[in-house]
Amino acid sequence: MPKFTTQVLILITALSLFSCKPEPTPSTSSFYILPGDIVVSNITNDSVVVYSSDGVFKRVIYDLENNAEVPYGVGWKHDTLEVMVAVDGSDRVMGISAIDGSVRTIIQSASLSGSIRGVTQLVDGSILVAESNGIEKFTTNGVRVTDGFPLNGGINNVENVFAKADGGFVVCARGGDVTRTYEADGTMENSTASGIGGTTDGYGCTELEDGTIASAWSGSTDTISFYDSGLTTLGYSYNDTSLLPSPRGVAQLANGNIVVADATYHHLVEIDAGSGDFVGILASSGLSTPNQIVVIPDYL
Repeated sequence: MPKFTTQVLILITALSLFSCKPEPTPSTSSFYILPGDIVVSNITNDSVVVYSSDGVFKRVIYDLENNAEVPYGVGWKHDTLEVMVAVDGSDRVMGISAIDGSVRTIIQSASLSGSIRGVTQLVDGSILVAESNGIEKFTTNGVRVTDGFPLNGGINNVENVFAKADGGFVVCARGGDVTRTYEADGTMENSTASGIGGTTDGYGCTELEDGTIASAWSGSTDTISFYDSGLTTLGYSYNDTSLLPSPRGVAQLANGNIVVADATYHHLVEIDAGSGDFVGILASSGLSTPNQIVVIPDYL
């Protein structure tokens, strides 16, 4: 075979192999917010900040440069991979993309006109917003839902709302001094008060992977209580006012332990999920009256 023909065949083969090479997989290291990251809202400096799963400060992802608005609550929007921020003042819910950090308005509604606090997205995609004395419901695109909502009655001064794995949700409130669980349609399932003398205000609540409900009670005896899924049995509690005198948001870390925000010492406390024992101070820099916490799930 002539030398020229052989060279052409080699070139064609090489080009063919190159064209069949698979597309490179995008690197998740370039994502703005990663699974396991800890997102915290700050009341005093009106910001939302992100820490790595081991408590290392990463960045500010949302900042309000005025004194009229406060980012109280944070939640995860699983269908669009966004951190939701409940902003009080010009009441609305903002979204920050975990992929590129872009910011948009998710909900802007005249029905949000009280004290907006927590925000979460249910399994079915609908969004719940904790406001004053009730819970408002919206579609994933921000359209208000009025069938069975707004939810109120016995949950005055709602501080947070968190989606449960079964499709329902858990609510904690100060005015009614309760933590309650509900079905997705707003039907109440179970309810509990702190049962601790001088400790009544429910500031933080979440469901853990095993179905346990963790609630942060604030008062003269500040306590993190862990209940069974029916809120009928108290498993164990954590209480140490030298470290946690003003517990606020509570969440489960990627390692399974519990993280709690303290509004007095401006730090995050890690608690062992199996025993309720103190593990350590997880983070402090970048916090100024931390309020609510969301740990980013594995969305990859």
